[in-house]
Amino acid sequence: MRKKICLGLALCLILLLSAAASEDAGPDAEAGPEESAAAETLPAEDGISPAARPEKIILLKSGSSGEEVRMLQARLRELGYLAEEPDGIYGPATKEAVRAFQKRNGLSVDGAAGKQTQGRMYSEDALPVPPPAEPVDVLAEEWPILTNQAHPVGEDFLPADLVPLTEYCDPELVKIKYDSTQGVRTAVEALVSLLEGARADGVTRWQVSAGYRSYADQERMLENRVRTNLKNHPDWSRGRARRSALNTVAEPGASEHHLGLSFDVNVPGASSFASTKQCKWLHAHCWEYGFIVRYQEGKQKITGFAPEAWHIRYVGTEHSLIMRDEELCLEEYLEKYHPGT
Repeated sequence: MRKKICLGLALCLILLLSAAASEDAGPDAEAGPEESAAAETLPAEDGISPAARPEKIILLKSGSSGEEVRMLQARLRELGYLAEEPDGIYGPATKEAVRAFQKRNGLSVDGAAGKQTQGRMYSEDALPVPPPAEPVDVLAEEWPILTNQAHPVGEDFLPADLVPLTEYCDPELVKIKYDSTQGVRTAVEALVSLLEGARADGVTRWQVSAGYRSYADQERMLENRVRTNLKNHPDWSRGRARRSALNTVAEPGASEHHLGLSFDVNVPGASSFASTKQCKWLHAHCWEYGFIVRYQEGKQKITGFAPEAWHIRYVGTEHSLIMRDEELCLEEYLEKYHPGT
């Protein structure tokens, strides 16, 4: 009995000493592993640390202004979506930046910043603009690159060696409709040779209305066509308007203009290119300069696009002359000579 009492007293003494040690440790004592992990907040792997957010999140859209817009712009700039300094006015640049953020972060893309968009934007999970893509040498391979509905390029695709057409093309030889028009250097040089050949044959008055087009450019082009369809047909659904738009505008990623090797050529002021002498000369001779008429009559089911008399694509004479002689479109040519493309 005496042994049990002694053991009990010893146990009580141990417990009292342990409690005292804990109290002596105080608030500066080292936390255990779980407490340390809980106390430390790490930013998301691909995101940026959370930012200060407005006390109350309200819907911000085109026409909005004030401090909430300024904070939104500051965060968009921090994430890399907006280049301009914050001015507190929700203009076109801010709307495009919000759209880009929404798309990158898997949100509904409408260009307006509501609770869901701002909640993600001010969080540590917000994904910033991805790093710029490495330019691609689109003429490095032996065979022409195939770009169509079934073989799209990614949204970060960028051809190497893009040059402005205005620096290469004599304005007396051809009118460049837009000063910002670019193309891959080799293709631009071939285009100049083609136009000089046409002039030697007495065919002048040319215009280039399109060259390289980015993924974002194509998105805007398609969206503009969808909006036009909705305006002209108020009873159409957005899905129907988009399907109609795709008859004449390629899906982003599926356009040959992404490669920087294609050009839309026409005659300044002409309502139709197909009936002009320029078109006849182009279709007869472009092959000799390494170009092909990409979307021809009778090939729509194969190419996936309606005929475009004005659209030429540079592939090099080693390919273009065979395609001309055998009357093959690019899909047929690759299927025959480079199967598995």
